[in-house]
Amino acid sequence: MKNRALKRAPVTIIKSLLLLSFAFLLANCSQQHDSETAKSGNMTLAFDRQLEDIAGSQAETFSRYYPEARISLMPAASAKSLKYLLDGKVNAALISGEPEEGEKTLFAALKRPIRLEPVALDAIVCIVNRRNPAVMLSTKELGVLFSARGQQEMTPLVTADDFRLLSVLAAKTGKKRAELHPWACNSDQELIDRVSADKRAVGLLFRSSLYRALPLAPKQEKKASNIRIVPLAREGTGAEPYLPTQQLIFDGRYPLAATVYYVYYQGDALAAGFGSWLGSAGQKAFERSSLAPYRLVERTIILK
Repeated sequence: MKNRALKRAPVTIIKSLLLLSFAFLLANCSQQHDSETAKSGNMTLAFDRQLEDIAGSQAETFSRYYPEARISLMPAASAKSLKYLLDGKVNAALISGEPEEGEKTLFAALKRPIRLEPVALDAIVCIVNRRNPAVMLSTKELGVLFSARGQQEMTPLVTADDFRLLSVLAAKTGKKRAELHPWACNSDQELIDRVSADKRAVGLLFRSSLYRALPLAPKQEKKASNIRIVPLAREGTGAEPYLPTQQLIFDGRYPLAATVYYVYYQGDALAAGFGSWLGSAGQKAFERSSLAPYRLVERTIILK
């Protein structure tokens, strides 16, 4: 009997240690969960790849103000940013343009409320070769050009995986995304190269994408000089064409503006805190970027 008791003793000790370890892990997890606030904790942000510069800048500044907040960044093709959020791989996403109905349906099916916060403004820019005769284009003409099949006088180009750009273009030109049939380039840089070399090419890309690629390296300055931005007008006779300047995008006069949304799940404290930052103090960073702020930036004037 004594020997059996001695044999059972190590087993009892091991079980006790396991229970203590489990209790410690639970307590530690609880502490980590409780420590996640609007200004502290860990989160991962997915974003459409053209937003990489501003996403990095905003995350870095936020973490400088709130050192206990750590934001990891995940660049993605625009078709995947919200998918990562749906799959639970990230806590929030930053996207150019409205989510499509199919995406909204998937979120609704999860029965987990999401927040869709407008935080900035982007725009679709039309670029052509300097030898291209187009002086201006209307949204109607772009709709016709990018939905036509077969040979045309001009060659419409987009970047292959720019899913959300085509969604915005379809909405702005009264088309369905399935009706658009542009030629696809493998990257924004390839699109710029094609336009630089071909006077028939007409390329569409987000303003944030264009400004990520330009200014180009000194050896590519000649290539940049071969490209120009075409002013765009709304559909209608006599409509005034506009270039995609930050002010005209903010004013709503440029016809192919797109809202940049910050998307996150309700109840995620740090994601909500970062979203609040983007909509307030973060507007100053948007104003200094290739985007336009969503709202006027407040300035304080000190009178002495």
